Amino acid sequence: MQRLFTVQKGNRVPDGTVVYPFLNCQDSTSNLPRDLLEDFSLAFGEIAPQQQSKIHVMPLVTHVTLVLQGQLVVRMRDRDQPWPYSLLLTAEQAVLTRRGTFLQLSNSTSEPCRVLYIVSPAYLFLMDEEGRVVYDDSIVLNEDWAELERVNWKPERLCPLELTLEARHKAAGRLKG
Repeated sequence: MQRLFTVQKGNRVPDGTVVYPFLNCQDSTSNLPRDLLEDFSLAFGEIAPQQQSKIHVMPLVTHVTLVLQGQLVVRMRDRDQPWPYSLLLTAEQAVLTRRGTFLQLSNSTSEPCRVLYIVSPAYLFLMDEEGRVVYDDSIVLNEDWAELERVNWKPERLCPLELTLEARHKAAGRLKG
């Protein structure tokens, strides 16, 4: 049984940030045994100086972002909140993002921000042999906060919601081969 885990090569993900698979058997780029752990996953991330992610929402997973180094502004809009709000995180601070919460990460400093992502259940990310995303637990949006308000905070009005439990189970089965 594998006992030592090492940070892998980083991948630019659809929201524009870089994620380094660490302990996630549900990520096709991690090269871990597929039955290792499905309850949660860990990954490192880096938000470059003066960079912000696209707004995204994760309908099926809960997500913790822990700042390891640097500073990060996390903008969210929860289901029970009428408007988005921002939180400023520094090293050793974390934020919890529940399922269905709109999320955007922003680094307005001149230094990179390093984070640890903890996700439950394990974040599912599947790429094909050509490097195309087949399945991602995030719905990445091209709209800004004002446009989301105009469509009454319904991501399905902006993009097809292919993130159903059925689609997730199908992708997980394909990942396990």
